[in-house]
Amino acid sequence: MARCSPKLVNMVVTPLAREVKHLRAERALTVRDVASRLRKSVAYIGKIEAGGEIPPPAFIVGLAEVLGAESGILLTLAKESLLARLSKRVERTYSLVESTTTQSGVPEGRSESARKEERMATVISLINMKGGVGKTTLAMQLAHAADSADYKVLAVDLDPQSNLSQALMGPKEYVQHLTSQGPTVAQIFDDYVPTKSDTGAPQRLDVSKVILQKVGYWSDSTLDLIPSRLELARTLKNPTGKERRLAKALAQIQDRYDLIIIDCAPTESILTDAAYFSSRHVIVPIKPEFMATIGLPLLARSIDEFQLENEDHEVSIAGLVFNHSSSYSSGPEGQRSIKEVTDFSKKNGWYICDNQMRYSASFAKSAREATPIGRTSYARTAVVVGFRKLAEEIFTTISLKKK
Repeated sequence: MARCSPKLVNMVVTPLAREVKHLRAERALTVRDVASRLRKSVAYIGKIEAGGEIPPPAFIVGLAEVLGAESGILLTLAKESLLARLSKRVERTYSLVESTTTQSGVPEGRSESARKEERMATVISLINMKGGVGKTTLAMQLAHAADSADYKVLAVDLDPQSNLSQALMGPKEYVQHLTSQGPTVAQIFDDYVPTKSDTGAPQRLDVSKVILQKVGYWSDSTLDLIPSRLELARTLKNPTGKERRLAKALAQIQDRYDLIIIDCAPTESILTDAAYFSSRHVIVPIKPEFMATIGLPLLARSIDEFQLENEDHEVSIAGLVFNHSSSYSSGPEGQRSIKEVTDFSKKNGWYICDNQMRYSASFAKSAREATPIGRTSYARTAVVVGFRKLAEEIFTTISLKKK
């Protein structure tokens, strides 16, 4: 029996490698095609795609030309890959020292509770009591960004309008899912403890059956989805005892994911409490326009009241994100709104992300095309790179780590 190649066994896939491989596949190019055009060996291109090789900048510019890509994007990914590699080396070096520290210093190794916590997914909810601020757009693009970085991601659509479900699945596939009576998040609230007809004994819902796998853009996607439907609104009519059901359901599968993103409806209801119970962090999209701060006092009061009533669970605002969904946001009214939001945030001790969502019609187009912003037709490089920086800032802020 032939032995496996050690290069395949010890494959190192960097963000640059994933992008190069995806671009090559999109243009129906083989590794040999790329190697021939760049006058490099097949083995060298293979190292870039699977061996962790980071080529010099001049070569990356030529590679981008062959792949029909923006050189700025590939250069940024190369830099990120190098920085990530350096970070891992530093982490590995210090972890080795920490793990061997005796009882006289830090306890040797880590406690079982600490190890269990590391295995749990980081859960964030996107909330603003004001509608139309770009929650779904941000949730969708963050999910794609995490997916492209090889994080295991679960998106949860907690809005009866189901915009996130349609944006990730595509309108046609979403309608087919509903027509075929496919499972949705409504089952978690309505049928969490269904009764067996033969015995009358309660049966716990298997949340795995509600999850749609690999809904991301790429064939090797690590993005899953719990979709929503309009019938979720029924939960609002009879909310008693349902506020913790989502958290309990997600607890069954949290160790399968690195990140869980919950897209919330713009109203305070049992669905908001369900998001609080399920999350550790809240991200707040803000559109810099007239009355931009109208939802912030409501959100601040909502979280404060939740914490007072539920001291056993901590949830806090991790950051506010300005979403420039209109070209007018750069004008006087937009700047006035930004100042008002900034002042209110400082008063409450909330962090505002340094990076912002640039104005671009490509974000709306990405929802129609069910694509990441980087794969949306005619999306500008500045918009693509700008969002990647925002995603990285958010992931850093919530201390997102791979298992």
